[in-house]
Amino acid sequence: MYYEWTWISAKTGYGKYDEGMALLSKKPIARVQQFLTSKTDDYENWKTRRILGIQPEGSSDWFFTVHMGWWNDEEEPFVDQWKCIQETLKDSKYREGTIWLMGDFNSQDDVRGEGYDLVLKSGWKDTYLLAEEKDDGITVAEEIDGWREADGRSKAAKNEKRLDYIFCNTQEEVRTSNVICNGKNAPVVSDHYGVMITV
Repeated sequence: MYYEWTWISAKTGYGKYDEGMALLSKKPIARVQQFLTSKTDDYENWKTRRILGIQPEGSSDWFFTVHMGWWNDEEEPFVDQWKCIQETLKDSKYREGTIWLMGDFNSQDDVRGEGYDLVLKSGWKDTYLLAEEKDDGITVAEEIDGWREADGRSKAAKNEKRLDYIFCNTQEEVRTSNVICNGKNAPVVSDHYGVMITV
């Protein structure tokens, strides 16, 4: 199979990895956008956050890959990054079709009054909730970096959780939502599992 793809570098991870964002598309990519969502724009600072988006040829939809900070981070809180995304995506060039936000939101769906609730209150739809057929949705099965001492909630850090989502800004008909690369549905390739939907 052949894909078109685009990639941007965002930060240095663990002092040695060139961490970035990538998107692959079966359709030719017509337009690409990327923007900073964190206050810091330092390649050496692991809290630097960017998002990357594509519009495939012949489509009015935009697809963005997202990596958010934590809710209670004093330097780079989730809420500030979310405001940046909301403001940027108000631009009319993104509003012709559906906007899809996909990735690691670092927010548990079962914790009230934080990132997940903020996204839903902002009018976005969780495709997992829209799906006619779905599995358990768990995208992190064990203790991982960043969640070992997350907000002092050591119990929450060790529990299975849903941190990775596909959100859309319109009411879509989602047939299936499945977690992939979790050892049950394809081999594990990361400490976060993938999410795949059929629309």
